[in-house]
Amino acid sequence: MFDQFPEPARSQLRAAFDEGRARPEWCFAEGQARLAYWAPFPGSEPAIVWQFDPGPDPVAAGDLLRRSLAAMGLTKVIHDISLQPGLDPAVDRAVEHEALIEAGFVMEVERLLLEWVAVSGVPDDPGRLTYRPARRMDPAEVIDLLVRISQGSLDHDTQVELATSGAEHEARWMYDDLMSRKAKPGWFVIGYLGDSPVGLVAPDDHSIAYIGVVPEHRGHGYVDDLLARGTRTLAEAGLPRVVAATDVANVPTANAFLRAGYSETGRLFRYYWRAS
Repeated sequence: MFDQFPEPARSQLRAAFDEGRARPEWCFAEGQARLAYWAPFPGSEPAIVWQFDPGPDPVAAGDLLRRSLAAMGLTKVIHDISLQPGLDPAVDRAVEHEALIEAGFVMEVERLLLEWVAVSGVPDDPGRLTYRPARRMDPAEVIDLLVRISQGSLDHDTQVELATSGAEHEARWMYDDLMSRKAKPGWFVIGYLGDSPVGLVAPDDHSIAYIGVVPEHRGHGYVDDLLARGTRTLAEAGLPRVVAATDVANVPTANAFLRAGYSETGRLFRYYWRAS
């Protein structure tokens, strides 16, 4: 089934298959419309419509989406459309947008796409925190910290998961996701103020995958310390650029990235489909 996709999608699907994140039976094609589902990490169920090429007809593409969702038996799926700043998916990716709406997807959240480049300079680490590698800690400790960070989160995905699946389920899923990222063992760290955990930052091989501060330590700028640590980690590993994303509505986190020398490169529009 991968052969029905043109390059570079074909090679990307094969690479994802080797990583346990895609399968031929998760791929669908009819006429000029093609789509594939993708799992965020090996062992998880597919959660993302990936490699979606709707072709010229939004009605036909929407029908393929509906039939693929029925065949997959999923309860929730997301699809992202990334655009340059100032563009609108309803106008600039109209066929894709209309196909998603036709299939029952709803655009629920707009995210900032951010980038740090080496010429910006590495953000200073205030030196207030000490760090412990999360991979060397008891998983239960890290999951408990993720539960605490989720409380009062401004992140839309986190809010949805807390409301539908609960904090423990969301934290365990996030832990599995972060531990499956391509990263060196010491990159994902917990920041401490004395013996008190303040928050965490999880860089992977190209991005700041996750950053968060526990409620009792919010409001003191510790997100800047954590972000400086994560960015410096990747800069010292030789990466010339680091990417990140956060919800437009999550103003405190967005401002932290801008203070650290990141700049906006685009917007990501996230569409959700949920089984009725």
